Amino acid sequence: MKKLAYLIYLDDKILLSKKDYHHWKEIQDEFFNQYKTNLEALSCEEIINFFTDDFKDESSWPFTKKQIINFFESEDMILYSY
Repeated sequence: MKKLAYLIYLDDKILLSKKDYHHWKEIQDEFFNQYKTNLEALSCEEIINFFTDDFKDESSWPFTKKQIINFFESEDMILYSY
């Protein structure tokens, strides 16, 4: 099974979550006081492609490519940008 993560936008940060949400409202409820929006669950490659297309230069990404790859290879459930 391919690992997927949600890209979640909050007031002051962006996070990746491997939690299995069934509806975006579950994400909104979990981060109710900070939630802005989220993208559907994406693979590691899809997230990297999204940042490449959206931000171009990796120095502008909220996470480095290495952080994203390491996150997908780890048992961690959430990765926060700061």
